[in-house]
Amino acid sequence: MRPLQTDLSIFGKLKLEKSPVGIKYLFRKPEGIEQLDKKMALCEMLSEAQRREDPFYFTKENEICFGKQTLGMMSGEGPSFAKSGELGVRLGIFQEARANKKITRHNYNLDSGTVNYVVFAPLDKITFEPDLLILMTDAKQAEIVLRSMAYSTGDMYESKVTTSLACSWLFVYPYLTGKVNYFITGLGFGGISIEAFPPGWVLTSIPYNWLPTIAQNLKEMEWKPKAFTLGRDKFLQWEKEILEDMAREFQNP
Repeated sequence: MRPLQTDLSIFGKLKLEKSPVGIKYLFRKPEGIEQLDKKMALCEMLSEAQRREDPFYFTKENEICFGKQTLGMMSGEGPSFAKSGELGVRLGIFQEARANKKITRHNYNLDSGTVNYVVFAPLDKITFEPDLLILMTDAKQAEIVLRSMAYSTGDMYESKVTTSLACSWLFVYPYLTGKVNYFITGLGFGGISIEAFPPGWVLTSIPYNWLPTIAQNLKEMEWKPKAFTLGRDKFLQWEKEILEDMAREFQNP
């Protein structure tokens, strides 16, 4: 693994209730990191990493849901009855198999056999350049992070998730597309069923290409702009004064 060079310390200053988690996808077994000693779903592993003090890696033998399929750890694409869409009907997620089959076409998957090991590490134990950094925040903290993305780029916020296989949109979509993605816990069927997260939190997945920009912008920008401190009436008055001042300034450019 490439040693960590990006300064991620600014994320610690967000003082999140749950630690940000760095993730690395590997073809070969990582050295100096212990394998997860239990079996669980992929989404649960994020919570496991937030609780632990040390990094861990897992293989397909550790994953008990469809996360290993999403990560390309399974040979083939799963059982035919699942691919048919009938599983989603049987579980009560979809009205008919056609809806299940349609939604799976949207999901992102890694190519089969390309990832055999996945490393999870809490922020203060990340020693490698992560492929993803996943944050679990409240809405105010998420606003800061997303605003830092747009601060120097003007890029729009984008949230994508599906009813089933929501893990695809957290762990694979940002990695393959290079786009920051976020959604609210309590929207994914599997995550609700296995109680992976408390509902109402914001999960934000930041791919490696965005980490330097977001980290730098978090250092530079105001986390709580003056506009957020004034209250409605004072803000409107302040904004009016600024507009009038700018009109005078640029009256004769």
